[in-house]
Amino acid sequence: MPLYPRLYAVASAILGDVSQEAADAVQEALVKIWKSGEAMARIKNPEGYSVATVRTVAIDMLRRRHFVDPLDEVYDLSSDAAPDPDSAEFLEWCISQLPPAQQEVTRLSAYKCLSNEEISKVTGMTADNVRQALSRGRKKLKMLYDKYMQP
Repeated sequence: MPLYPRLYAVASAILGDVSQEAADAVQEALVKIWKSGEAMARIKNPEGYSVATVRTVAIDMLRRRHFVDPLDEVYDLSSDAAPDPDSAEFLEWCISQLPPAQQEVTRLSAYKCLSNEEISKVTGMTADNVRQALSRGRKKLKMLYDKYMQP
């Protein structure tokens, strides 16, 4: 299936590269799409619909997580305690403070080195939405960084 890598990339970006969980999200989304049956014939952009379905499933999975995230062991996300601003964990902690869409595009841009156009294709967002989400995410990251770098 040529669409699978794109769907997997979207799920992986949202779920934080938890490979099995991303694969489960894609599978769950494909089952939902398959069950929609004849309704798919009326959809004008099946690829975009598939990406949106995977995004929704992955975000739902993210919300349902009941296990301890390995990053939580490094620093306590349940409190407002941020890790040392000079540590690598600080960047991930800051990104985790962003809304899901901004987290997704920020991770794709920063970790996967994708251009805005590539991010647009992976996420199904318009190029303008990607640019806007990245801009807002960067502003919030800067605010967090400045807040924790104050003496």
